[in-house]
Amino acid sequence: MRIVVALDGELLAAQSVGLGITGQRQSIGRIVEILGGLVKAGHKIVITHGNSQQVGIMLLRAEMASHAVYTLPLDLCGADTQGATGYLLQQAWQNWLGEQGIDKAVSTVVTQVLVADSDSSEAEQLKGIGPFFDQERMQAYQSGRGWDFVMVPGRGFQRAVPTVIPRQIIEAGTIQHLVDLDQIVICAGGGGVPVKRNAQGRLEGVEAVVDKAHTAVLVAQLVQAETIVFVSAWERIERAFSLSISDGMVCLSLAMLDELIEQRETVDDTIRTKLVASQEFLHEGGKSVLLVSPEQLKQKPNLGWGVRLVADEIVSSPV
Repeated sequence: MRIVVALDGELLAAQSVGLGITGQRQSIGRIVEILGGLVKAGHKIVITHGNSQQVGIMLLRAEMASHAVYTLPLDLCGADTQGATGYLLQQAWQNWLGEQGIDKAVSTVVTQVLVADSDSSEAEQLKGIGPFFDQERMQAYQSGRGWDFVMVPGRGFQRAVPTVIPRQIIEAGTIQHLVDLDQIVICAGGGGVPVKRNAQGRLEGVEAVVDKAHTAVLVAQLVQAETIVFVSAWERIERAFSLSISDGMVCLSLAMLDELIEQRETVDDTIRTKLVASQEFLHEGGKSVLLVSPEQLKQKPNLGWGVRLVADEIVSSPV
């Protein structure tokens, strides 16, 4: 079975800031070992991942060094962290596959996603990103750089950028070809680098954040995956569905999912975007979506734990 595994970016970051890249390697190694169960079961997997923390660190580093070197546009930060995180994931997979005696290639594709020209200006949701500033610096950047800001109580002002919906994957043909070659493919990190076409039809970057869950849906449709597996920290799943980690598998039909999205507007934004994207995937022919924690996936690599969203009506009790 073809599966798209969408990893929350925090799962790939160091558990402590002081651990740096060493900690990031450790976190990625643990995730790869867990996902290895899917490969052993014979599934073809395509991996997408978040990169918010990695981009935040990169922006902080650029800000601290701005007196000596040039600052970085957001699209370049996205491409840079895609490549670096993809490299760490790819290397961890290659090491794991070698230890298991499995002959399988791994590739990372730095991915661009096309967004509509109007998306950035009309986006309803703004996302805070990068370092925090005091009011004086915030006002200077508002006037000098044209940035928008959000106030985060107890931390200060943070740059705010639009969250946009991806419309098309630029590297679609490359990803499809690698999947057909039976490779493990890592792509669309951070939802992909948002780009648009200018008046001359040339691609150029957009200062925005991409909705990663919708990119996972685009990837799943591209490679004709039957299932999307969203891997998130257990605390997020617990809060959204009022579950205990001992509840095992909870299954919701598409009708139940539609009702859940309509009724629970206060669900954690990270989970809510996954639910809305899952709704789209199932309505357009996808068979199932699983929301699961790394701990659950490690315990049941046959995808027998978590919250399963399905297109048919044969389900257990609603959440």
